[in-house]
Amino acid sequence: MSIKGTHLGRRLLAAAFVGSIAVLGGCGAAGDEPEDTASSSAAPAPGESAAAQPEPDLEGLPDVVAVVNGTEIRKDEFTTAYESQFPQAAAQAQAGGQEVDQELLRTTVADNLVSTELLRQEAEKRDIKATPEARAAAIDELLASSQLGSEDELRAAFAEQGLDDAEFDAQLSDQVALDALIADEAGDTTPSDKEIQEAYDAATAQQEASGATASPLPPLDEVRDEIVKQLEGGETSEAAQSLIAKLREDADITVNL
Repeated sequence: MSIKGTHLGRRLLAAAFVGSIAVLGGCGAAGDEPEDTASSSAAPAPGESAAAQPEPDLEGLPDVVAVVNGTEIRKDEFTTAYESQFPQAAAQAQAGGQEVDQELLRTTVADNLVSTELLRQEAEKRDIKATPEARAAAIDELLASSQLGSEDELRAAFAEQGLDDAEFDAQLSDQVALDALIADEAGDTTPSDKEIQEAYDAATAQQEASGATASPLPPLDEVRDEIVKQLEGGETSEAAQSLIAKLREDADITVNL
């Protein structure tokens, strides 16, 4: 995964909206994004030419894309988010034989940025701050997803994207605070044994209904941890969506697209 595709703070977090929340913009959880959407697309058959790759359309963007309770979301933040999400959106559209709907993507990106800002403001309101332990864990996660070997290499890679150490630290703290906010909102997300069994049974039934029985699911004990993560992620997603909906009810939001 390239550094530009990881999730961090307002500027880089904006690229895929709170990656650890995995609730908005169809972005998936942190680390789930394709490492290289261009290379992951199907290669043309011998003798066929590759389809022309579309380009992000960022013409005519206002300097201030949106305002959330008096806080501006500016053009450069929107551009960072849009350019990061565009390759995956274009690849998905091409896989379906369609052109990417850039008007819809612009709306989605702006909406995600607004939601991110609402969460940031709520974390600040609740005085939720990043602890040293949580910051260290976040750096470890970034190192794992970027496949870099040290924090120095991580910072250097972000510096190449225009993010100096001070901004890196500020945005990392924002990310950690947002994660803590959602965790606080979600509460205990540990699934019961019954819920785990039901999820496994549902997956087994779905596989049988699809006729894909050549490779049956492994025994529950072998996939238990994965099921737990999926169920916990679902609970966290629901909590995030619910909180965002509540925050929007009382927010003063203007989008200038």
